[in-house]
Amino acid sequence: MSTKTHTPPKTQHKYTYTHYPPSPQENRNNPKPTILLLHGFPSTSYDWRHQIPYLSSLGYGVIAPDLLGYGGTSKPTNLAAYKSKSMAAEIISILDAEGIDKVHAVGHDTGCTLLSRLADYFPERLLSCVFLDVPYMRPGERFDLDMVNRVTRDILGFERFGYVGFFAGKGSGVLLDRFADSFFTLFYPHSPSLWISHLCPTGAIEQWLLSDNRAPLAPYITEEELKTHQKLLVGNHDSALNWYRALVSNINLEDEKESQITPALSMPVLLTCPKKSELEMPGLEEGMRAVCAGDLVVRRVSTEGHWVQLEAREEVNRFLEEFFEGIGV
Repeated sequence: MSTKTHTPPKTQHKYTYTHYPPSPQENRNNPKPTILLLHGFPSTSYDWRHQIPYLSSLGYGVIAPDLLGYGGTSKPTNLAAYKSKSMAAEIISILDAEGIDKVHAVGHDTGCTLLSRLADYFPERLLSCVFLDVPYMRPGERFDLDMVNRVTRDILGFERFGYVGFFAGKGSGVLLDRFADSFFTLFYPHSPSLWISHLCPTGAIEQWLLSDNRAPLAPYITEEELKTHQKLLVGNHDSALNWYRALVSNINLEDEKESQITPALSMPVLLTCPKKSELEMPGLEEGMRAVCAGDLVVRRVSTEGHWVQLEAREEVNRFLEEFFEGIGV
């Protein structure tokens, strides 16, 4: 393993990433492919700590970057830097720098948005796509937070994404830094149902933070892991929140319309989700089937939480192994 840095051409952004080359196999001229891991918010490549050693032990190469705004990677303040098309090109530049042609790509949370655009703009570079908990995001559609909250309230009985407005607002990063432990126990909850009252409704997360509320530490997180996470995120929440500001501002709409992207995944796809709960919007699996031109595999873990790669690590690792081995090269 090595931690590396790369600055893509035509940009001043420096990316840090963890890289495990494929292990030598019996046929050294035909090593196993590399797996690209794309984390979400509010995390870094550290959230793949249970997948990286496992996948590497199977002989796969692994590349896990800190995405733009996170960890050791650059944290531009210019919102335009967070356009999905340019960030996708920067990830491809990392693969080029390592001499890697094609990868299996895995995304979680907002990393699934970036994975969606990688599949749209660079499909020839992907052997497969794996979406953890969050599905493929269709291109060229205007995001209207008020409408989304209204629709989810009608369908689920509560606003599902009220927190997005807070994340996209000014001063949100400062508040997350100030109440970092309170935020962590809410966003990595001991009980997923905590989100229904204290995260999803508009204004709920602000009340939680300003009261400095604390929930019990999630059983899938150790005290040492919490400390490591906070070292990486505290002071850096605001740059990471630019992903949400980009979403709410619809800065990708023009690129996606100009590119005339057809929402279709031609490569094999794995969708791995928690077991069904009150938090899941209806039609998740059906929506994925509608855009998958090739094979789609849907697997559900035995837990209900969003952080499947942490909470259901052994199941996720097994699903990944079975999926990649089933594809071959």
